[in-house]
Amino acid sequence: MLAASACAIGMAAEPPRGEALDLDLNGVEGLNTETAASRDRLKVWDNAQLYGANPVDNQDRSAVLPDGLRAGAYTVLPSIGAIVIYDDNIFASDANKVADFRSEITPGVKFKSNLPRHVLDFSLDGRIVSFADNPDQDFADGQAKLESALHYDNAHTLSLSMSSMFKHEEQDDPLFSLQASEPIPVFENRAAIGITRDVGRLYGTVAASYDDRNYYDVNAIDGSKLDEDSRDTQTYAGDIKLGYRFSPGFDVIGKFRPLRIENRGDATSDRDSWGYEAVAGLAFETNPLLRWRILGGYGVRDYDDASLQNLKTSLLNAEVQWLPTQKLTIYGALYRQIDESLALDSTSVVETGGRLRADYEIYHNLVLSGQIELRQDDFNGANRTDDVAAGRVSLDYYFTKNWLFTFGYEHEVRDSSMDSLDMHRNRYMIGAKLRF
Repeated sequence: MLAASACAIGMAAEPPRGEALDLDLNGVEGLNTETAASRDRLKVWDNAQLYGANPVDNQDRSAVLPDGLRAGAYTVLPSIGAIVIYDDNIFASDANKVADFRSEITPGVKFKSNLPRHVLDFSLDGRIVSFADNPDQDFADGQAKLESALHYDNAHTLSLSMSSMFKHEEQDDPLFSLQASEPIPVFENRAAIGITRDVGRLYGTVAASYDDRNYYDVNAIDGSKLDEDSRDTQTYAGDIKLGYRFSPGFDVIGKFRPLRIENRGDATSDRDSWGYEAVAGLAFETNPLLRWRILGGYGVRDYDDASLQNLKTSLLNAEVQWLPTQKLTIYGALYRQIDESLALDSTSVVETGGRLRADYEIYHNLVLSGQIELRQDDFNGANRTDDVAAGRVSLDYYFTKNWLFTFGYEHEVRDSSMDSLDMHRNRYMIGAKLRF
């Protein structure tokens, strides 16, 4: 039951800027850690959903979800989406406030395996972004991903995840280079492998991962070429996660993550570092309608260059899921984590914040969501701290099996110790997605 509740909480209460290199408290490096034994146990233990204890985002909407296209042992799920956004501050800075209409086209296809025991899924996704009055900000992203799980016996699963993506870092990213005049291309390749044993009360996963990020040069505000090579980073990480079930509704969880980060920096500094993150805590439920997860720990980054400031900080992940009615689900989270992405003048960012979200099912095909979040970004090695507050509301309308319409509004405020980065921003969104 706790495995299911942790998954449900994690999808909605995860910190807002979780990067690939952040400590993954929900699972292990995004790997499939389900075993045949754990799946069978959940059928017996987690039967609360049969009596209505089911979050809004887990409600049965098969009547308004696409059937997919059958192709042998696979179901092919193609889709294409379009969204139009009016953004009154596309450069995310009050010092240079420019409004514009932004459109996004998002094609994608997923090949979902229907194998009797194992998993071998593929997906391809793209995003084409264009601006009505600022075409120099246009860009296109793409991603390919493979996810697999070999359930070679009842208690063990061998998992593999690989992805390759070409994406862009935009102006609203806290780590965006302040001298850049356009989105910064990033080519990222990632691979993770792990083995899970989960049968009975004691369970655990051992995994290893590699992440490579290559930043491309872009045009600077003054018209010159901005060299981003100093941000190129390779990360080698290990993960050990252990848990013990005292009862179906009470788990003790611990996780340890050593890592090596290689970033040569610029000609004056070497930002290579060793580090670790360790957390431990409890996942439990007061009753099937109120579920909790509280973990705390410590994180360290020790830089090879003695002139750089080492990082030592506490870590936190506290989450709650409350089902006050069958139509309403409320999520809350408090977190403190290390963002490993590197800025030109910072070695890492410590993010501390909280998030509150509510999902309300107006009708079986109409879901309203609202969210408030507060976050502080503390830049290690730089004289910069950002306080961010944001509120969002969205409405999803499952019109038919093939059509999904989305409407949304977002207001965000950033108060930075660097006055030029202060920001007030409003975004109005309308979108449609065609799924097969």
